Amino acid sequence: MRHLTTFILSLAVCIPSVAAIAPSVKAQESTARYSEVKNERVLTVTGRGERLVKTSKARIQLGVKADAKTAIAAQTEVARQANNIVSRLQQLGVEKLQTTSIQLTPTYVYENNRQTQTGFTAQTTVSFIVAIEQAGKVIDAAVASGANQIDQISFIATDAELNAAKQLALQDAVKDAHALSNTVLSALGFTSKTVKSIQIGDSAIAYPVAQPRMETFAKVADALPILGGEQKVEATVNLQITY
Repeated sequence: MRHLTTFILSLAVCIPSVAAIAPSVKAQESTARYSEVKNERVLTVTGRGERLVKTSKARIQLGVKADAKTAIAAQTEVARQANNIVSRLQQLGVEKLQTTSIQLTPTYVYENNRQTQTGFTAQTTVSFIVAIEQAGKVIDAAVASGANQIDQISFIATDAELNAAKQLALQDAVKDAHALSNTVLSALGFTSKTVKSIQIGDSAIAYPVAQPRMETFAKVADALPILGGEQKVEATVNLQITY
């Protein structure tokens, strides 16, 4: 019985010593990993990509302006002509027709360093979207209905086309970022390891804008051709690459 008791006591003494070794090993492993992360080298690069999309629609903003002695007279005349314009545009089936501005301002003349009010100017504008091949015809119809101001014409592609171009531009941006990192690291004698982080920038869409056709357009006998352009979709990607 004395030998058995001695053996059990010996085991009891040995067990704590084994448990004491385990934390020491884990601490060494943790320290090694921390050291590796602390000494990690990271290259940050920004890649850019762009794609061109052929436009298929025109966004047009036009309106009417009228002068009169009184505010009521000016506003009444603009309302009459604006109703004619809107009615005609609705008949032509334009998209997203909406009023974009309504203005009423006094007019003045300056004589002998004195300011004298002469009346009022009323103005209203509408915007709409139409197929590019129909843009000239629609503008002519609006002018014939009373429009005497054409503020802006811009060209746009469809949402589906823009989204597809965005995906391709992002792919180009990633390829550009990798190419940049490989060039830099190769020149310095390093080799890339892994991509540590990825940040995608906001995509930018450039809208080609035609020169505004001024009020004198109403005096032109023949319609001018409306030619669309291409929209540029740009994307950026920021990569952090370890080496």
